[in-house]
Amino acid sequence: MTDREKEVVREINHPLYTVEFLEQWINRNDNVFTNAIAALQAMGAKGFYAAVEILAKKEGQENEATQTGK
Repeated sequence: MTDREKEVVREINHPLYTVEFLEQWINRNDNVFTNAIAALQAMGAKGFYAAVEILAKKEGQENEATQTGK
C-alpha cells in the first residue's frame, strides 16, 4: 500500500478495514474449497482496497490538475 492509500484508509476509519488488516489480507490467495472463511475475508479486503486505490488515485489526479491549472 502506498502512503496515500494508508491515509485514505485512516480517513475512512472503518472498524474492521484498518491499514494493518488490509496489509495482512489483500495479498492472500486462499482457496474457497479448502478455507472458505479466509477466502471470503480476503475477498472483502480486496474489494475495500480496490475502492481505496480509486479514491487515492482520483484525489491525486485532482491535486495534479489543481497544481497545473487544468
